[in-house]
Amino acid sequence: MKFIVTGSEGFVGKALVTALHRRGIEVIGIDRKNGTEAKDIAKYLENEDIDCVYHLAAQTSVFNNDIEQIKKDNIDTFMIVCDVCRDKKVKLVYASSSTANGCNTTSMYGISKHFNEQYATKYNPMATGVRLHNVYGPNPRQGTLLWNLLNQDKVKLYNGGENIRHFTYIDDIVEGLIYAYGSSRKLLNIANPEKAITLNFAEIVRMYNSVDIEIVSDCKNFDNLEQTVDNTIYTVPLPYLTIYEGLGLVMTGEKPTINGGTSTE
Repeated sequence: MKFIVTGSEGFVGKALVTALHRRGIEVIGIDRKNGTEAKDIAKYLENEDIDCVYHLAAQTSVFNNDIEQIKKDNIDTFMIVCDVCRDKKVKLVYASSSTANGCNTTSMYGISKHFNEQYATKYNPMATGVRLHNVYGPNPRQGTLLWNLLNQDKVKLYNGGENIRHFTYIDDIVEGLIYAYGSSRKLLNIANPEKAITLNFAEIVRMYNSVDIEIVSDCKNFDNLEQTVDNTIYTVPLPYLTIYEGLGLVMTGEKPTINGGTSTE
């Protein structure tokens, strides 16, 4: 089998490529960091021997204010990828976001992801969108909460540290993306069902590295107090790691057990 992964050098992309290789799948990686662009997807499908395109390349973060670049990369390029996959009859799995859910949309990033879902649903019968929820794991993307907790001496938590999130470990995200290849559903959630507040998440990290946490009552622009899971959309059934287990893997490479020990199982 042969798959294409756009955004192959990103946090999720690297993990997915590694998992696909382990399954004996040949992967063509497309990433701007390597001088290749997702908008040029057509030339990679000319021989018609591609089984699936995973489209992960995008501008990220709800706090990204570059509206024109988000439109270019998240909407214009997505339409190209979606249309080419349809015309070549190649399965498309694309990364959406919890922010595509209307009550979670606060900025252009979420608007772009919502548009992608609507466009693919209407124009590509072989596309499956996957809403990723608050992905974290080893070597996190710069600017994320976990990256800040691992790389800064002092981290501010807005909204009194009470933001509610469904933090989902990277390995679960990857398993969900692979599941999506065999799914005929238009949309899927990959979401740890555990609700966690950002303060609890930060406190678990602080158990390992003693990071200084500052609680701020102000609300950060484009932030949302609670990122909800749209339960009208099917959630990939996985034994999702709790944040305690997942952060244990991040910090030590081992998953904590209930009695306070650790396990690599």
